[in-house]
Amino acid sequence: MISKYLVASLGVVAGGLTAACGGAGETTEEGSSGTGTTEDGGTTGEPTTDTPTTGDPTTGSTLPVCGNGMQEEGEACDNGADNADDKACTGTCVANVCGDGLVGPGEGCDDGNQDDTDECTNTCAVKGCGDGVVAKTEVCDDGNQDDTDECTANCTPAECGDGFVQVVTGEECDAKDQNSAEGVCTPECKDAVCGDGFVLLDGEACDDGKNNGDMGSCLTDCTLNVCGDGKQSPSEPCDDGNLDVGDGCNEACQLEDCGNNVVDAGEACDDGANGDNDDGCTDVCTVPACGDTFLQASLMEDCDLGEANKDSGDCTSTCKLPICGDAFVWENNEQCDNGDMNADDQACKSDCTDNICGDGFQGPDEQCDDGNDVDTDDCTQVCKNAACGDAFVQGTEQCDLGPANADDGLCTLMCTNATCGDGFTQLGVEDCDDGNMSNTDSCVQGCKAAKCGDNFVNMGVEDCDDGNILPNDGCNATCKLENVAVGEAKMLAKAIPDDKYTGTQASMICTDLVVAKAGIIKGVLLVVGMDHTWIGDLTFKLFSPANAKTLTVLSRPGVLEALDNGSDVSFESSDLKKTSPILFRDPGPTDAEKMGDTIGGTLTVCADDGFCDYFPNPGKGPGLKFSDFNGAQAMGTWKFCVADAAPGDTGTLDMVKLTLLLN
Repeated sequence: MISKYLVASLGVVAGGLTAACGGAGETTEEGSSGTGTTEDGGTTGEPTTDTPTTGDPTTGSTLPVCGNGMQEEGEACDNGADNADDKACTGTCVANVCGDGLVGPGEGCDDGNQDDTDECTNTCAVKGCGDGVVAKTEVCDDGNQDDTDECTANCTPAECGDGFVQVVTGEECDAKDQNSAEGVCTPECKDAVCGDGFVLLDGEACDDGKNNGDMGSCLTDCTLNVCGDGKQSPSEPCDDGNLDVGDGCNEACQLEDCGNNVVDAGEACDDGANGDNDDGCTDVCTVPACGDTFLQASLMEDCDLGEANKDSGDCTSTCKLPICGDAFVWENNEQCDNGDMNADDQACKSDCTDNICGDGFQGPDEQCDDGNDVDTDDCTQVCKNAACGDAFVQGTEQCDLGPANADDGLCTLMCTNATCGDGFTQLGVEDCDDGNMSNTDSCVQGCKAAKCGDNFVNMGVEDCDDGNILPNDGCNATCKLENVAVGEAKMLAKAIPDDKYTGTQASMICTDLVVAKAGIIKGVLLVVGMDHTWIGDLTFKLFSPANAKTLTVLSRPGVLEALDNGSDVSFESSDLKKTSPILFRDPGPTDAEKMGDTIGGTLTVCADDGFCDYFPNPGKGPGLKFSDFNGAQAMGTWKFCVADAAPGDTGTLDMVKLTLLLN
């Protein structure tokens, strides 16, 4: 469309230029169309180059021009000067049709789209009520002007009160603003009739709708039910069809019995049934009393259910409301009620519920009550205090088999798991159990009975134990030493100087061990008994005769010292006691550096941890192990020395026994 418009525009421009220059198609002397101009403005016959021609130089045909009044090739129409966007032929020689966005002849609008719900329809008509199309501003549009159908002429839905009677919606009338409950047309657009529940002004005395009738306040003909008409209304105690007195129903339709202000036979009183049942005479002509169903403050009543009064009910026999503590068990509400005896530690609690195990209150027959059914806390689910032997594992207990607890069973009488070292011999599992972890007494590791050949030296019974019962290997089949030389010092009571060790023999307290027997050494055993706190301060050394060789047996357990001079600090705080001597030997099962590792404080090595047998660990001191002395001469004076390298803890050396195994 744009290119066509440009072509048409060029045609108009060309036509204008031709007309200005003397008309199109005039021929010059040279046969050319156009005009030449002289220097003085005259016209010559010479051709010019300024004015374009409208003809094809080859064929002589012309281009179509929109607006020239002739429909030419490529044009839908051409009405010349009558071309316009609001005309039948647009300014671009295109026919003006509905949907092109241009409002042409016969069109009320043209929005160029196919949306039939906007302000311009698909037929290019302006949207309006009654056109049968529901516009965005309309609720309905049925295309007619009938106000009595479901859509009014104003394109609004039919409704009661719009002034039009729409039978299709069930209306019988519609007086618009005159619709009313008292009018001939009700608020529901129904014709006013007796029984519709609306009282028609000047037509009905009453109208109770479906409640109209002989037993109602309004009769079926919408007249009032009055005394004497023989029809008893809700407000009439009686109606015998007359206004006579003395016939049981008086002129006010009141029964002539209790309530007539006359004390008749069988009546205790009659104050006219005045509605006050606490003024000395009830409305049933009786004197106020508990059980008459009337609540009387003068009698201090809380309630009165008449014959339903009972001590277990909602109103007691004394017309009192049931409360917890009144000594009456209120059915369906209380489990118990012992009156003043109610208490949270009694059989009936203060809230009148039974005191039972698990309610959180300790009753008379309970040892405890923690309000739960957990057997593993301090109070079992049967409200007994947790105790070893109750078959429940609680607190610090490791086990509890109840009656099956036994010191020789899986769970001891102290509710601890049977373990080796607990002091109780478990039948079928342990040979013995002396309650310690020592391997130098009669019960060794694994709670096995000590025996020769188990590699544990039973102190005081065995001289040695090399793990076998072979003869001629230094320890015979009865664990007695074979061919040994011994040097021993007893009851020494030598004080060990505090914080004096510098790494030299001179800074140590020593004792001589004289070995009188000659022979070549092949093994060494050393037993030391002493009292000293804080074993981390101590260093033990063994010197062969003439200090030929030195072995550091113990070097400040608990610290890997940088130098053998006592400068490092050890925090190994356990103690040594002379009553629990320590054995050192190369095949010992425990590293001397680990001495006291499993205990601390004031506990004693060997006695409390059961570790009494060690192999040497020299730390940064001289020597490696006892085999350093192998091949040397046994006879001579040996020295055992001990030193303390930190202040605050002291002790004494009591005994030393050196046993040399000889070839």
